[in-house]
Amino acid sequence: MNFLTFESFISIPVLITFYYLGALMIPALLWIKRLWVLKIAKALMRTFPISTSRIVLGFMVLFIGFEILWRIMFEMLIGYFKMIEYLQHIAG
Repeated sequence: MNFLTFESFISIPVLITFYYLGALMIPALLWIKRLWVLKIAKALMRTFPISTSRIVLGFMVLFIGFEILWRIMFEMLIGYFKMIEYLQHIAG
């Protein structure tokens, strides 16, 4: 019941679990949606004179960027909850 009244917070192991689930689901969803990604790549190649290697490189950069942003988001949440723990410990 303390969770519903916001007197207790989500534990850090739960955040770490969700981080790893998301880190594994992002590539899995990209693999499932690969036909959609390939359709976009073909449309880009028709519209703009760019090579396939540049498109692959662009998708790789976006993928790595999103994985890094995913990690940063969870690092910030874990840091925030640790800060609250320390402040509650100091306060009494």
